[in-house]
Amino acid sequence: MFLLFLIFTQCIASIEMVETFCLFPHSPKQLRVALRGQNGVTVSWRTSGSFGSNDTPQPQVEFGTDSSLSVKADSPIGTTTNYNKRSFFHNVALLNLSSSTTYYYRIKSASCVRESGIHSFKTPPAPGNQSSTSISIVGDLGNNNLINLGAPSRTIKALQAAASTTDFFIHSGDIAYADDYNLGLPLEFYEQAWNKFQNNVESITANNFYMVAPGNHEVTCFQLGDVFCLSNAYRNFSAYANRFRMPGDESGGYKNLWYSFDYGLAHVVVINTETDFPDAPAGPGTTLNGGNFVGVQGQLDWLHADLQAAVANRAQVPWIIVTGHRPFFGSLPKLPALPGNCDSCRLAFQPIFLQYNVDFYFAGHVHWYERLYSITSTDGTFTQDYSDPNGVIHITNGAGGGPEGAAKLKTGIDSSAKIVSGYGYTKLDLQDASKAKITFVNSKSLQEDDSIVVVRQH
Repeated sequence: MFLLFLIFTQCIASIEMVETFCLFPHSPKQLRVALRGQNGVTVSWRTSGSFGSNDTPQPQVEFGTDSSLSVKADSPIGTTTNYNKRSFFHNVALLNLSSSTTYYYRIKSASCVRESGIHSFKTPPAPGNQSSTSISIVGDLGNNNLINLGAPSRTIKALQAAASTTDFFIHSGDIAYADDYNLGLPLEFYEQAWNKFQNNVESITANNFYMVAPGNHEVTCFQLGDVFCLSNAYRNFSAYANRFRMPGDESGGYKNLWYSFDYGLAHVVVINTETDFPDAPAGPGTTLNGGNFVGVQGQLDWLHADLQAAVANRAQVPWIIVTGHRPFFGSLPKLPALPGNCDSCRLAFQPIFLQYNVDFYFAGHVHWYERLYSITSTDGTFTQDYSDPNGVIHITNGAGGGPEGAAKLKTGIDSSAKIVSGYGYTKLDLQDASKAKITFVNSKSLQEDDSIVVVRQH
């Protein structure tokens, strides 16, 4: 027995020595780029650390406009966050970039971490540029399991195919479904589920701006409540907060929970439908017990100010698009154990949308695609006209492939124009200052299962 123990301890010592002297360095993973205010981009990645210590004390990126990086610039040293000593998340800001320019970048090696391959992104057009803007929007995606039968993989492949014609991506919450671990996939746990998802989408996120919104499955480590989380490291949006760096600071919002940015013809606002407004469904004291981060009114005050500024700038950026996770209106009401409409969200946000003439609200949460007519009030009155409609067009887009399966319903409500009970993503093409096309793309057939043109004289 003693001999076996001695051999075991020597093996552990040998492994530690290998790690210490970097005989087997590892590569940065989960590369992703996101918009960071005017003329700024954040490059982010994950490393696994070295026995609980940060393996990249000075995260840095080299970049330039040449694909060989023969003429390159070193970025300032970035920042690192972690929440469990097993994942370290590095963020480097590339600032003062030129508009409409392709930049190439490479993550520099550090400690036991190799340098990355060379990736690229194209910066947004200059403010006031009226060229078309194309956005691909997905919600409720996650990983494959025994219920969704490969739907997430098909949707990811469909998004990959759309990358060349997409200016940026939006994921409207319920990203990795890490809190649904073991749902049809035994022995897949919280961290593994997060890492698996972000590894799966790296081919998209390393070269395309991938902007995210928080959903109910991002709040805590287990969908039945944070009481089941053994560590605070997994409560209150901790994983989401560390894994995605969004332009909250640059837009006056709050980290990656609510923020805004401009891209071409679009002013995009991301809201948090989970916490930080009256009677929020995942707020303090609820099962998920998240927020309030800046008080119950802070997000709404920010939204008023942001949309007021956007309206004043509409001559340059005509379309105002809001995305959040939960729908306010739709054909699937809130039922026990089923996702549905969020009444407290509707009462908090819809009056603000109407006040500032928001064009579109994209939600997820319900696992189908539903296009509504233009909603003209807080109580759900609507107009069927898509030519200069007097209201907000609501789209529910939770059809990415969530592990709980697809939603189905035979009859929609009166304000419902189209329901597709399949998997896919939505494409929003802002063709010019007054014309937009909404398309739902089936991720299996890559065919358009719905399409409508909206005309609005801003």
